[in-house]
Amino acid sequence: MEKNLAAYALFEGSFITEAPVIDRTVNILMFKDPDDNEYQILINRALLEEDQTPDAWCEQQIDVQRNQLPGFKPEGKMLTHEIGPARLPVIQIANNFLQDGKTIRQVQSIIRLPWHSDVNPVQRGLLIFTLRADDEFSEYQRKHYVQVINSFDPQTTLPR
Repeated sequence: MEKNLAAYALFEGSFITEAPVIDRTVNILMFKDPDDNEYQILINRALLEEDQTPDAWCEQQIDVQRNQLPGFKPEGKMLTHEIGPARLPVIQIANNFLQDGKTIRQVQSIIRLPWHSDVNPVQRGLLIFTLRADDEFSEYQRKHYVQVINSFDPQTTLPR
């Protein structure tokens, strides 16, 4: 057991554990911009089905959101590019929906994680970063989100 131990990092600190078989934690980071507008950056984890592409997964999730979120509307096109120091492929989609009478806006960045013996041994892991706010995004919120996704570097806290 000791040879498979790794530090698991949280904002508040870290602890030592074996690598989990699957990590389904959700991080909800809440912020306020300089104009006191609240926004969140959410981080979710998902696993592609065998032989499923990230594009197909995104389309499937759009259908799920369309059926589960009142007033759901995709905005613009699905964009693909690379992010961060590792130049990871990312798909970005934007949408909005109604929650408690308010329009919630989201931009989601879906990253297919690279192979790693502990974190992504079957090479089907996804990490989803979501910028979420009421109303329009401010320039500050957009820049912060871009900073977050462009600075993401996979497995920097795990032994290799």
